[in-house]
Amino acid sequence: MNARTTKSHLAAAPIVAVALTLSASSGLGGLTPPSDIYPAVVKSDGALGYYRFNDSLARSDINLNSGSLGAAGNATNDLEFVFGGSLHSMPGAIVGDPDRAEFFDYTTRTEIPFNAAINTTNTQPFTLEAWLYPVSDQANTGMGVLCNRYTQGADPSIGLLGRQGWVMYQRGANTNTSGYTQGPGVGWEFRMYNGQDGSGHIDVTSGVPFTLGQWQHVVVVYDPVDSTATNATASIFINGVLAAVNTNTLTIPGYAPCTGNHDPTIAVNGQPAMSLGGYNNANGGTYGFENPWIGGIDEFAWYPVKLSAAKILAHFQNGTNANRSVSYTTLIKSDNPTAYLRLDEVAPGPNEAVNIGDLRSAGDATNSVAIKYPGQGAIVSSAYDGSHSGHYRDIASTGDAFCSIPWAAGNNPDASIPFTVELWVRPTGDQMNPGPSPINNRVANGITDRTGWVIYQRDPNDSYRTNTGGAVPGESGTGWTFRMYTGTGSGGQDVLTGQPYTMGQWQHLVFTWEPQTDLGPSASGSEQWQGTLTAYANGLAVATNGTAAYAANTNPTEDPANHPPADFAIGSYNLASGLGEEFEGDVDEVAFYNNVVLTTNQILTHYLAGSDPHPAMNYETMVLTAGGDTYFANFGTPIPERTTIPQTYLRFNELAYYPAANSGSLGHLADGSLVMTTNIGTGPDGSGFALPNPAVPVDGLTSWVSLNNPSGLNISGQITLEAWVNPATNLDALARIVSHGPASPTVYDLASFPIELSGSQLISNEVFLRIEAGATTNYVVGSSDGVNPPHSASFQVPAGDLGGGQWIYLAGTYDGTNWNLYRNGASVASTADTVGALSVSGGEWAIGSTGMGWADFFNGQIDEVAIYNAALSPATIAAHYYVAENGPVTISVTKSNRIVTIHWPAGTLQAADNAGGPYVNVTGANAPSYNPPAGPAKKFYRVRL
Repeated sequence: MNARTTKSHLAAAPIVAVALTLSASSGLGGLTPPSDIYPAVVKSDGALGYYRFNDSLARSDINLNSGSLGAAGNATNDLEFVFGGSLHSMPGAIVGDPDRAEFFDYTTRTEIPFNAAINTTNTQPFTLEAWLYPVSDQANTGMGVLCNRYTQGADPSIGLLGRQGWVMYQRGANTNTSGYTQGPGVGWEFRMYNGQDGSGHIDVTSGVPFTLGQWQHVVVVYDPVDSTATNATASIFINGVLAAVNTNTLTIPGYAPCTGNHDPTIAVNGQPAMSLGGYNNANGGTYGFENPWIGGIDEFAWYPVKLSAAKILAHFQNGTNANRSVSYTTLIKSDNPTAYLRLDEVAPGPNEAVNIGDLRSAGDATNSVAIKYPGQGAIVSSAYDGSHSGHYRDIASTGDAFCSIPWAAGNNPDASIPFTVELWVRPTGDQMNPGPSPINNRVANGITDRTGWVIYQRDPNDSYRTNTGGAVPGESGTGWTFRMYTGTGSGGQDVLTGQPYTMGQWQHLVFTWEPQTDLGPSASGSEQWQGTLTAYANGLAVATNGTAAYAANTNPTEDPANHPPADFAIGSYNLASGLGEEFEGDVDEVAFYNNVVLTTNQILTHYLAGSDPHPAMNYETMVLTAGGDTYFANFGTPIPERTTIPQTYLRFNELAYYPAANSGSLGHLADGSLVMTTNIGTGPDGSGFALPNPAVPVDGLTSWVSLNNPSGLNISGQITLEAWVNPATNLDALARIVSHGPASPTVYDLASFPIELSGSQLISNEVFLRIEAGATTNYVVGSSDGVNPPHSASFQVPAGDLGGGQWIYLAGTYDGTNWNLYRNGASVASTADTVGALSVSGGEWAIGSTGMGWADFFNGQIDEVAIYNAALSPATIAAHYYVAENGPVTISVTKSNRIVTIHWPAGTLQAADNAGGPYVNVTGANAPSYNPPAGPAKKFYRVRL
């Protein structure tokens, strides 16, 4: 950002320059309006994380069209108020692109209303393009992934005797599936109708297998060949390569596009739309919705031309190359699609974790408000993975931290049926009493005869039992317990992993049940079986109970009037157990396999793939296909569809329900989420901000902002923490504004129980900007190792700052020599120190609380939080405050008695010999004025903010 003026000397009489003001660059290639200069300045000065809290919380059923048809090509989720179906956001197809895709859960679609521009005559070519992400092996009945056809009856008045348009179906995933052996074929089938009967006449099937849990680029090209369209062809390309071609064999055209002139008494749902996710409105069923699809769709485009094979390949190569020189969007737009849906919008819907298993939407988990969502993901190779993140802090205030799936038979097979439970856990708390439960699927609240199962967190290591102070309260062994209930009494049958784990690190857990002997009905009425229960930790079998007895949950329960059927909960006991026993930490990749026992080799492969930054196969693909692979290996016969896919598979990769987007240079990699609050506050309203300028209110009790722990924000040495705060009168002894760390400490008194700490418990480093209350109440910036006195600078909070209703600008830096604190742009404290920001391992970033959340809450409003990996200079900090309050900086020149004076209110004065630079800081020049020396014939000045 600069303002520039020229000083020129001619002989002894200098020419007085004209003052000139330039607007600040936004970094987006244009000029930033003066009213929005503060954010532009923050970004230009290198903020890695910058949280404006101006994210729109509005959600829309509209998918915007970026093609030439404009808004007429927008698509709408028209079934939200019919079936309650909701489109879900998921990570997109384009490698290295943070844009999202839409996940269709078998209950919804999105439709572009009829338009002749996307239903061109059959003598004109067209191209259809999409990225598809299948998660089901269903081939019969065929799922209508894309549909633009009319089937609602003949209308001789317009020459219509049969179906018009086209449809694309998902068929068999590969030749090992029943979808292949029963006839529909492999891959994607594109079927075209000619308006003369009900049959498809140009029908092309790709014949190329697709992989569950993996994006595939699919393109169909219709070519009329000549003006009669009787020799027309349909070609299908998979991942940039021609897969199959079919040619019309009739003496009449094999394709007739949909038309918009149907009798409304016949076309009762309106003229035929173009649909994604299921049949369109012009078919049978309610609102025409039949043959729905489950899976992801991204980057849908329709072109009124025949794309060449070279262009199709270029599209695929661009989409799979993170180092592309041209963005995928730019490339697609250069080929002039009529309709182009990026499908990155977020649709209305409940706050839930989406199930991509075979229970489909019936397996979606509803999130409670007390969780942090999303947390850090377990899968190393997945940049957009998240997790369920819960806690056991002050549940009386926050409410229970869990998510829950309603009763479903698929999650509760009879005890005679084997199953596998798989998950990743990252414990951050070590409270053993009561025993934390990362997953619970049982009926146990006040009922005599318990059924179902539960997982418990146990001791991180044996020292919790063997230390010199004795066993810690509630100690029940080391590792993790999987407990099955027998249906008779409240006792359970356990398998304990017995293996130590490291706090703050991910661990892969798998438990398998293999029934062997029917023991008859239990007291609950549920059949009881004896069998083998096996536990795996990090890919290896670690414990077995060969005589476990088990009785499954039933619906209804033995006491249906007082005990509803069991829900499947993550993060705590379920509703059917009365809640409680919250697990503090993260849970990810929860899968329940019904009638599938994962093999030891599969379990090890899953663990290794999840831990590998470059696995040979997607982790989610392994989960979705493991059961089918086992079936085929055991029976050697085609895999029956919808029998081997996990019933429940929660990836926890949804966007934050209340987002806190990062506007800094790390972009989406450092996005955050609002916890138990929304951005409904009113932020600073100086001339440097466009209005309205939202802020986030935090109540000092439960609400805060989570940033997780992005690697790009693990800063040591020089640092700047910057924020605008409007504090309330009543604050805790520590009211954190911005914190990195510390990690959660042990809950036990080490003097009483000298246990062996591990992982994140060993490092108590933190970096902070906060308010401390003691003999005086102070603003403090610094870093601490949790043992020794902190390295910091502090300043007593002036009267009126607390509860005064005014916004205060704070910045704290470590510049390599000093910790420095600034209030409203002015330096207020500086402390010499050789220690700067300490590296924080295992801790997280937060705004308004300790880094891990749920403690040391700030009370008031916070806005415009910025994090830098360098120390901003005093002049830069003064300039930030100035432009926030006053808008753009103006530089001017005056002359009095042959003395030239340059005036500017804030920032760093720079000079150059030429207008184009290079510019260097002017030594000794401090705002608001500077007298340049005489001598140079010409000099150019600007102000760097």
